[in-house]
Amino acid sequence: MERPLTENTNYKWIWFFLIFAIAVFTRLYYLSDFKFNPFFQYVYGYTDSYDYYIGAKNFAAGDMLAKSPSNRFSPLYTYFIGLFIKTTGKDLIAFWFFQFAMGALTVSLVFMIALELFNHRAAIFAAILYNFYGPALMYEGVLLRASLLTFLGTLSLYLLIQVLKKPGNLLILATGISISLFIQCRPNVALIFLLLPLLYLSPFDQKTQKLFLKIGGVALVLFFPLLYRSWLVHERFVLFDASGPAALLIGNHPDYPGIGLSKEHEYPGALGMNYGEMLSILLNRLGEQPIEMLGLYVRKLYYLFSSLEPYNNYDFLLFKQFSPLFNTPLSNFSLISSLALTGIIFRTGQRENIKLLYGFIGGISAAIILFYVLTRFRIPMVPYYAICAGYTVDSFMYRLKQSQWIKSVQMLVFGSFLLLLFNIPEFTRGIKQPYHDEINIQIGLNLVSNKRYSQAIEPLNNLLKNNPENIPALSAKALALGKIGERRRATYIYEKLVELEPENAKTHFNLATLYAESNKWKKASIHMKISERLFRQKQQDEWANMASEQINIYANRNKTKY
Repeated sequence: MERPLTENTNYKWIWFFLIFAIAVFTRLYYLSDFKFNPFFQYVYGYTDSYDYYIGAKNFAAGDMLAKSPSNRFSPLYTYFIGLFIKTTGKDLIAFWFFQFAMGALTVSLVFMIALELFNHRAAIFAAILYNFYGPALMYEGVLLRASLLTFLGTLSLYLLIQVLKKPGNLLILATGISISLFIQCRPNVALIFLLLPLLYLSPFDQKTQKLFLKIGGVALVLFFPLLYRSWLVHERFVLFDASGPAALLIGNHPDYPGIGLSKEHEYPGALGMNYGEMLSILLNRLGEQPIEMLGLYVRKLYYLFSSLEPYNNYDFLLFKQFSPLFNTPLSNFSLISSLALTGIIFRTGQRENIKLLYGFIGGISAAIILFYVLTRFRIPMVPYYAICAGYTVDSFMYRLKQSQWIKSVQMLVFGSFLLLLFNIPEFTRGIKQPYHDEINIQIGLNLVSNKRYSQAIEPLNNLLKNNPENIPALSAKALALGKIGERRRATYIYEKLVELEPENAKTHFNLATLYAESNKWKKASIHMKISERLFRQKQQDEWANMASEQINIYANRNKTKY
């Protein structure tokens, strides 16, 4: 006996508000950790975020084309940030609150979609799985389009479900707008909407096809403003995103490893290439090396579902240092993908509009595989897989309750096999990204500020390898070593800092404190007297008085010693 796909419940709205509350509190909790992250207050020039940030500030200052240093990305997200800055007058930190609020709405949409397609228990599981998937939460605090794209995609699916139920003009308009913005944000997701009408051809439904044509018409009309902007900026036809040909040729090189951004596989001049040239090169590769290309797509498919979170501009392994929310099993994507694939294989969903969900899953997965697999590219597909995974969990529990032992064991074995497959250490062990000096110093200083002293030492050492006399890094490292009981090493660094900066009162104060902790009262007294004099010169009387009190203590201890 199969479980009914929908069940009436008087508590569904209570659950909706509870899920939304959980999503909000999760993000508030993360914000308390995120403020210590080096990316909280800065947009670094080497990241793609810098293009969006500069373009947004230019738009807020009156540049209607929102030009950025490279102009290679679809400008929708740039306008999105720029509009926020222009209307609120706020900058980066305030924008995080707005983007996290959008993330909480995405969690709620996941719940509502699963409720429409399945039942309220599946909806709860789906929302929880998505809410606590660490990389999705991470990218809500990053100045890249992943979070906006995810919200627009999830909203598009929800509106399509609604419009198929009650096709009113207002709902058709809203759905067309949502889909249009979704595609304009990242054009490769258009594959979803090429696939969806094909799914409804069998059995042929003329009414549904006409409805899709109306929605498509609205979406196409809304393309024109940004297509015109792209023409003005690039002086040629560009489907919103000028980086498309370059990205596609990198990800479709026969020797491409299947994951990450590989600069060694870049095609010369690809950023200025038209779509005909790009397609010609791709077809040549497919024709000349079919076996190698097949192997490439198998590698991509594996990495798409695996636990590995490859970095590009942002490293999930770094972000994990700043929040325990990222260190739970729910941050492992292979858990969601294994559950979802198990559900699809065992046909746990057979409702009328399940085609929509499968269309979104198939379309966005193909869109990613067609280019290359990065953590941020994978984020927008997670809600759809989480919805499937939620129903798989609910279906498995129901079958256990109904004593359907054979089916339950089959699902458990298959799901466990996939989970093990997508976590093979040889392929999924993450490699920490080597960061620029400007990032390492911020990581170290922020970890010290957050009293995570042991974690701070590694990034500070990475910086000091190239800059052994960097005073802020040496000071932070000495403080961290002192706090974890490594007094000898901390003392050595403070002695070096005294040589580099003999007029720094705080350095003398800290060195004196370490000497005192090692019962070296004479040395402690010498450096504390120097710190008192320097604090007096700088009119920092509070610190000078503290130093004076310590001098008296050291004098008494020195007398006691003898």
